[in-house]
Amino acid sequence: MNYDVIKIFHALAAVAATGPLLFAPWLSARLKICCSENAALLLQGLTVTDRFYNIAGWALMLSGIGMFWLYDWHRLFQVWFLLSVAIFIIDSLAEKRLRDPAIAALVKLHPGGAEWGATVARLHKAVLAQMICTSAILIVMLLHSQLNINLLSVAPFHQY
Repeated sequence: MNYDVIKIFHALAAVAATGPLLFAPWLSARLKICCSENAALLLQGLTVTDRFYNIAGWALMLSGIGMFWLYDWHRLFQVWFLLSVAIFIIDSLAEKRLRDPAIAALVKLHPGGAEWGATVARLHKAVLAQMICTSAILIVMLLHSQLNINLLSVAPFHQY
């Protein structure tokens, strides 16, 4: 296994994981004002974006494990990694506690019904939380990258 190939795959998986969550908030916002004919299509679109996000997320985690195994095992306790894991936990909680139950409830409800608005609002909040978390992880990774913008490894009180 070549470290550079895995790193490129990891970067592509990160972009692929971020992509659906930039589109999903539009779908969830449209659910608030949709008619009953479009509700099933919008829910199916959200399910597809979630599935694509989860597949990209698994590719991201597996390639990250591969990179750690090959070379970066010493980075497990660095701030950028711990911050990324904490943000990922928040993302997972938003999906399991808000998004999945809201989608399961919306499949059974009809647009314009009594519970529809509150459930769509809960779903939209979860989708926005996931989008923000995934984007935040991508930003942390970019700030930590090997580029000159490596801000997370600056030692603020370092004496020369």
